[in-house]
Amino acid sequence: LRSMSRKLRILCLHGYRQSEVSFREKTGGLRKALKSLADFEFIRAPHAVHQEEQSYSWFYSNPATHHVLTYNCLDSSTEDPGFDESVAYILDHISNNGPYDGIVAFSQGACLTSMLCSMKRSETALADLSFVMLFNGFRSRITKHDKYYTDVIDSVRSLHVYGETDEVIPLDMSEKLVTSFHDPVKFIHPGGHFVPSSAPVRNFCKDFLREQLKMKHAS
Repeated sequence: LRSMSRKLRILCLHGYRQSEVSFREKTGGLRKALKSLADFEFIRAPHAVHQEEQSYSWFYSNPATHHVLTYNCLDSSTEDPGFDESVAYILDHISNNGPYDGIVAFSQGACLTSMLCSMKRSETALADLSFVMLFNGFRSRITKHDKYYTDVIDSVRSLHVYGETDEVIPLDMSEKLVTSFHDPVKFIHPGGHFVPSSAPVRNFCKDFLREQLKMKHAS
């Protein structure tokens, strides 16, 4: 009986120029609706954004030789300074603090998470990862990352939520990420670049997590 009531454990990855603190605040409404189903843990990206307080990045898109490293999702860059360090940091965190059933991620964090999903079969730290919930995600345009999208990602179940009026991530980039996954579920809301907590989104996420919990206990 106790195992049946055990909640899902979810790791949360923030977006570019955010922190674990700001992402916790921005997901407050949604987490409140899902707290009976899951426990959420937040971590901070290891790279501080130049001259900005409480502003972090998982990786950058301009050459490491540049004095100031920045990130733009539209860059079709050949370099990804900080990427390998962030992947190692996340895998290490999961190994030491996991297992986690799923990942909730936003924007650049969602982009990174999609590539972690692609790594799942070769990384033992990700063995227990069974689902991801990606908000305002997108497929990386950095050429070094093309290999993560060669095959359809079928190692996890995926939920995608994004806004029709997102002025940061073009709609087609979010759509392209959705098609990178096998059998994805998606919710497109009328808003912009944020994690919505409207009743339809809450219910959509709740249904998805209920299904994940059921599958966890059935396995």
